[in-house]
Amino acid sequence: MSMSTITEYIEKYKNMSFNEMPFNEVDALIFSQLSYVDFSAIVCKPDSDVEITLEEASYQYFNLYNEDELKEKISIVYKASMLLNQCAHTNRYKNITLLKYVNNVNDKIDKQFSAITFYINSELAVIAFRGTDTSVTGIKESAMLSYMFPVPAQIHALYYLEECGTLAERNLMICGHSKGGNLASFSGVSCSNSLKKKIKGIYEFDAPGFPRQMIERYDFIEMKDRIFSYIPQSSIIGCMLYHNASRKIVKSTNENIKQHQVSSWLIRDNHFEFTDETDETSKFVDKYLKKLTTAVGEENIEDVFETIFDFVESSGINNYEDIKVFDFARLIKAIHSLKNITDLQKDLIESTIKQAIKEFSSLVYLEHIQSLTKKIGLTDSKD
Repeated sequence: MSMSTITEYIEKYKNMSFNEMPFNEVDALIFSQLSYVDFSAIVCKPDSDVEITLEEASYQYFNLYNEDELKEKISIVYKASMLLNQCAHTNRYKNITLLKYVNNVNDKIDKQFSAITFYINSELAVIAFRGTDTSVTGIKESAMLSYMFPVPAQIHALYYLEECGTLAERNLMICGHSKGGNLASFSGVSCSNSLKKKIKGIYEFDAPGFPRQMIERYDFIEMKDRIFSYIPQSSIIGCMLYHNASRKIVKSTNENIKQHQVSSWLIRDNHFEFTDETDETSKFVDKYLKKLTTAVGEENIEDVFETIFDFVESSGINNYEDIKVFDFARLIKAIHSLKNITDLQKDLIESTIKQAIKEFSSLVYLEHIQSLTKKIGLTDSKD
């Protein structure tokens, strides 16, 4: 049986109700993506109980924005908007109601938080937390979880879940993509015991993990069997920090960091198409993030990450492909100018970065050859 993507899944099962085909992991992914849509002028805030159907929300949204305006938004928002439009024309999704939308951005405390509640039917509600994209800013926001715990968005997510989850009077599914998945897990394991009884599943998609002390907490271990974690083969953000839940690795039609775009994830029937292990890019990132943290110590990682990201941003690097133009010599000098870490730690950081550069160069060359080989049809297809 052939594999499909998220849009083909929606088309295939558009006439099946949630009674006929219960909520599944692909549905969780869809709702995590719909959280990227800006519903500010359409869906009521948490202090209101007014609901609006997905069909009506889509109608109002596309009256506010035409397609040219949406194309000017970042890719993940545009794709989420198209997903909303597609769902609005299906029997499976169109009568779902939306409520309690919040979108809170505070640059002073580095908080970007957005969430929305979906009432699937009288028995089930889905709470979805918005995540980040693959820009340098988005990756920086995910990296902040390494040295700030809890971050402001995690606290806000917990408050949101406590309020909206309690009022829902339904069983709960919680989901999120990227940082949104981290917020889903944090809030789900940190909420009250009475609310935990209502939570049937927590779905995180290519989400950064947690500091080690978090995943060793009793409440995290207690909820472990209800956390479902998915990453693509070339996961970058999903490799950050530590994970307790077992992660499933999803095949993708994209390459490298573009696999963070879940529109490329492969689906068979009503579940993802899995593979056994991550690729070399993902293993590389996982290896050197942990090496860097070990070299500098968790108490000093903020200074190091801030220095790295400041240089990345000032160098005009916006994505993975721009790394080749980065001046690493200047970065090494900046690391040595830091005052809060020892000379030994600076030397360890320099050594780690140099090892990473050498290995990264070999990896990029290897992936380039593999990509060319694939394009000209020299690899055997198993599907």
